[in-house]
Order: sequence, then structure tokens, then C-alpha cells
Amino acid sequence: MQFAREFAITAEKTKGKCTIIVGSGVNHWYHNNLHYRAGISALVLCGCVGVNGGGLNHYTGQEKLTPMASWSTLAMALDWIRPPRLQNGPSFHYVHSDQWRYEKAHPDYHPPSGRFARQHVMDLQVEAVRMGWLPFYPQFNHNPIQLVREAEQAGAHNPPEIARWMVDQLRTGKTRFSVEEPDLPENWPRVWLIWRANALHSSAKGQEYFQRHYLGTHSNAIAEEQAQDSVQEVAWREASTQGKMNLVVDLNFRMDTSALYSDVILPSASWYEKDDLNTTDLHSYFHPLGAAVPPCWESRSDWDIFRSLAEKLSEIAPAHFPKPFRDLVATPLLHDTPDEIAQPEVGDWSKGECEPIPGKTMPRFSIVERDYVNLVHRFKSLGPEIKEHGIEDHGIDMRVADLYDEFAKLVPPYDWNGNRYPSIVEARDAAEAVLFFAPEANGEIAWRGFKERARQTGLPLADLAESYRGVRYDFADLGKQPRRILTSPCWSGIVNNGRAYSGYVMNVERLIPWRTLTGRQHLYLDHEAYRAFGESCPTFKPRIALENTSNLVKSQPVGKAVTLACSTPHGKWHIHSTYYDDLRMLTLSRGVEPFWLNDRDAAEIGVLDNDWVEAYNDNGVIVTRAVVSARVPRGICIFYHSPERTISFPKSPLRWAASWRRDQQHYPHAAQAGADGRRLRAELLSLQRLRAAGHRSRHLCDRPQTGGQTAVRLTREHA
Repeated sequence: MQFAREFAITAEKTKGKCTIIVGSGVNHWYHNNLHYRAGISALVLCGCVGVNGGGLNHYTGQEKLTPMASWSTLAMALDWIRPPRLQNGPSFHYVHSDQWRYEKAHPDYHPPSGRFARQHVMDLQVEAVRMGWLPFYPQFNHNPIQLVREAEQAGAHNPPEIARWMVDQLRTGKTRFSVEEPDLPENWPRVWLIWRANALHSSAKGQEYFQRHYLGTHSNAIAEEQAQDSVQEVAWREASTQGKMNLVVDLNFRMDTSALYSDVILPSASWYEKDDLNTTDLHSYFHPLGAAVPPCWESRSDWDIFRSLAEKLSEIAPAHFPKPFRDLVATPLLHDTPDEIAQPEVGDWSKGECEPIPGKTMPRFSIVERDYVNLVHRFKSLGPEIKEHGIEDHGIDMRVADLYDEFAKLVPPYDWNGNRYPSIVEARDAAEAVLFFAPEANGEIAWRGFKERARQTGLPLADLAESYRGVRYDFADLGKQPRRILTSPCWSGIVNNGRAYSGYVMNVERLIPWRTLTGRQHLYLDHEAYRAFGESCPTFKPRIALENTSNLVKSQPVGKAVTLACSTPHGKWHIHSTYYDDLRMLTLSRGVEPFWLNDRDAAEIGVLDNDWVEAYNDNGVIVTRAVVSARVPRGICIFYHSPERTISFPKSPLRWAASWRRDQQHYPHAAQAGADGRRLRAELLSLQRLRAAGHRSRHLCDRPQTGGQTAVRLTREHA
């Protein structure tokens, strides 16, 4: 109470200059959105949002690039075709890596009755796809290209007719969403191209299940499948699938875990070896990445690698797709569009609660034309769709047809099929396109965006860009010095005249409506799902009781043991898994990523500082050293997020041999993994076994507790 009063008094005296800085640790906890909303509510009530020196600032990665409008146009090929096919990663991997099969009911409160009274999260995932809340790929249990052909044979020729035909197919059950039967072979993902992620390690929440169900190799998970009596909306198949991926390709600049498990590695250039742009939401500048030296050995820039893939695909396309063809894309209901108010009441058309209406009660269906023979030409040239549709972000459409023609005069031409387009053959040309069409780098486009925002709101806003309307950055400008972003209609801060960026300043000072349904700040979320789960307002959720988890069903204590809750903050000596193998970082971290535990918990089972320990639960195992510290609360241990396993990760004496024998018995094709290039790459890492090294080991047994937390059981064992 004292802190709350002091916070409010400070906000009152400073006119809102109270800020909350949040790191990634909170994001790793169960119900992390409630933690965020609790802080946001305090800031809103004290008038600290939209004020320089106030607000919530989350230091969670630097992934939110600044020139979103122009970047997404180029990255998603919106200059040639639309809509793109985009998938949220957590849903994709949760379903396809079959982690849902190892869960039962919700581990904590869930609605006892009503629409959202589902025992299993997978049921909610299926309903979300069916009602158009989330995308999912593959989309259907039939090839969408073939579906278009069948629709045409049935007399449907234009996009609205094909959409109506598709609705009938889904209504009658002749076609189903693949998420409803994810373990049918026709619904598996088959090819995985990994870029800008260590997807088989730090991005793999549930790495052992990726290894088992994606790659078909053995894993250290011992959990048993148990969802068959809990799921209702998804078809259950008794035999789960191991080894869904036929091909794994990794575009990477380092030999990380994903590269070691991949079939093909495309070596990418690193910093100072390529021309590129760098922007984040943590600073307000454009930074260039200039090619100071050429790429080493066989590596190429990312842009050159993708261009080479496009060239090869166009080369072989005539044998498979000699002519352009039409494809069906299911697009979910989108933010910053009228879709946000499409479902004032939730209804599932598959249960007869409402009519199946694309773009309202189910996904929107679009027809796009693909031309694989000319894919490389489309890759190398900036397409004409920009002239027709302009660029867009946050519901703000900016028309740039005349500027497209102007840009064509600034870069080399690219001619194909009798037409001339601006060239983006080289990475630098692509960077020029991103800068030229970004309202954060082109004052004219910013001015047009503010004019459009003024039309939407009825407020005078163009003056925010009037003073820099003639400013345009190019790549050469950035090479001389980083350039500060311009005040943009796509963002909510004002940076004119050297002002520091702070979110939502435009909403407060210029009265631009907030991006909510009412245009006002929201503390209460009036949605059926939030009401059902009791989370319309930030609500305290107690930690998950051990007996409600499924993470220690088979993992038994070995010798003296202690069970602890384990939290996984963001990396202390690395950024995700990058930089972990740097000598200086390894020196700071004792050469490993250690487990931190309380001194009295350690003394209880005889663990000394720097002892080797094992942390395990039904989902996997980790072998590392212990850091014994009184700073860690009793009952808690800490293991920092996603260290790389390519160094300083010995094999588990407790789990390794047993898991290998088990996988050979239960998953026969895992034993054949070496035949198709998927034998466990850990064999190549020269990791010493603890018993052979004569180390003492203590065993830690993990399980989730309160959001992102896991429990640890320490047992003592002499090698």
C-alpha cells in the first residue's frame, strides 16, 4: 500500500513521469499477460501513459522493426500478390510437434460450464482456427490448389463463387481444416526452412518433442501421451507420428543446434559482410549494415541466398507448374480492420450456432495466382501492386503510385515479359526500396499518412510531418551516420525537434483515438473468453499445484532429492542462444549455463557450489553446474533461457542410455534416423559423460509451477 501511494503521489507531482521497465523474465511466466496488464492499469490510472518519462517500457527483444509498412510490402511479396500466407509460430509448433498429446486438462482454473468449458487447450486452438481467430498451415486436408480446380470443375470460376463453394465443402465435412486432424499424413508439414532463428533449440519450447515428432530421432522425454480422453474437437489417432519432416534446411551464419540437426545448411554472411538495415523498437535510429569485407568461403548474404533459391525454383518449375495457377488462401480476421467487430457474440458455425460467413464467422477465403516459372523475375523486381494498393500499416493506407515511378528512376531497371520495373536484384537495392517507401524515412509518405489519419479522425494532423516533408533517407545517408526516424503516422510517439520517443504521445496530446473498439483506453476486456476465465481485469492467479501438473508423473527422485520451482529468465551471458560460445561470455558463466539454487536447499542434499547437477522432469533433462547463492529464495532455482547445447552440455547419466533404448523400442524408425541424415547430432559434439569423468552429480527434477516455472528435485549420486 505504501508503494502504491508513493507511486501515485510521484505521478501526480511529476505529471505522469513514472515508468515501469519490464524485462523478459515476466514473459516466461504463466499468465504473463496479467502481469503486464496489472502494471499498465496502474500507469493508466495515474496518468503516466503518453508522457515522456512515463509508461511501460518492455525490454523484450529487439524484433519490432520500425519501417513496418514498407518492409512488410517487400517481405510478404505484397508488391506482386496478396494476401500472404502467415502463421503464428506457437500454434504451429504446439500442434505439429504433438505436445498437445502429452497434456490433459488445464492445470489451473478453467470455466466449469459454457462455451469455453474445454478440458484441453487443443480444443480451443481448433475452434480458434475454425472461427477465423487464428491461421493454421497446412490449411485443409486437401491441397488448396486442387480445391480451386475442383471448384472450377463444379462451375465456380470467380473468387466469390469459389469462396461459396469452399464454405459448402467445410459445412458438409467434405473438406476439413487440417488442425482438426493434425496427425493424418496429408496434414503434416514436410519441408522446414529455418531462417533468423535457432528453431530446433531456443525457439523450440519443448525441444525433445521437436526431435521426436519432427525429426524422428530419439529424445530424453519420458512423458506418456494422455490427451485421448480430454480432447473433443480434434481427431485422436492412437499412434502418434515420429519424423514428420522430409527435409530441414537452415539458413544460418553459425553452427548452432538447428544447423547440426538440418539436412542442408545454407551458410549466410554475418555482420560487416553484407548490406542490410537494422532498426528496433529500443532506439529511434536507422542503422546500416555495410559490407566492409566479402562473405567468407561459400557464405552469401541472406538476400543472395533467397535469390538463388528463386532462380533454382524457376529453373525446375516448367516440369511441374509450367503455367500460372490459382491457389486458395484462408486469412484470419485481422486487427485494424472491420474484422475486429465481426463477432460481437462468439458462435461456432460447425455446431449450427451461426451461419458460416467468410470474414465474419470464419476465415476469409481469397484466390491468388502463382507463377513459379517467373518467380525469380518477381523476386528481382519491385512489383506494380504498390501502385494500385499503396502501402499500409495499422489501418493507415498511404498511396504512392507517383512515388513508385519516381523510385524507378533512382535504381537500375529490370525488364521481363515486355515490362520494366525497379530492380531489387541486389540487397542494397532492396534496402533502398524499404527506405524510400517508409514513412519513417520519407517525409512525403509520412505527410500522406497523417493526411489519411486526419481523414479518419477528423483531426488536423498533417502539421506533424509538414516541417520534414522533403526529407528522404537513402542507404548512402545511413553510411555517413545513422539517421533518426521521422515522426510517423504508423507509430504513436512524436520525435520532432529532437524529442525523445515515448509511446502514445499522439493519443494524449493530439487526441488521436486509441487503437481499441471504443477509441479509449481499456482496463476491462469485455469479451466472452476473458469473462469466462475471470480475466477481464488483471487478476491474481495462484501458482499451479504440483499435483495438477503432468511433469513429474514418471520422474522419480534418485537418492536424496529436493523439488524446487525453476524460473527461466532471459539469458544472462547470451542473447537467446547467440554469443553463448564466446570465450568472454563462457568465462563469466563458468564455462556453462549453471543452475542457481538457494544455499539451504543445496545444503539439504549436500550440493556444493560448482558441483555438477542434473535437472530433469518427464519432458527432458539438463546436466550442468550449480551456483549456490543466498540471493535465490528457498524453493526456487533459476536456469537462464536457452543456452546452446553445442558446448559444455555433458550427457545425462540418469536419462541418456535409457531414453535411447526406449525410443528404439517404441519408435522403430528413430533407430533408422541415421539413414536419412538425422542421427542425434549430439554424438558429434564430443560431450563427455559424467560417469567417465568421475564427477559427482546431483539430480534436479523439473516441473512447471507458476508461469514459466519448473520444479527441481536434487538427488545425490557418486559416479
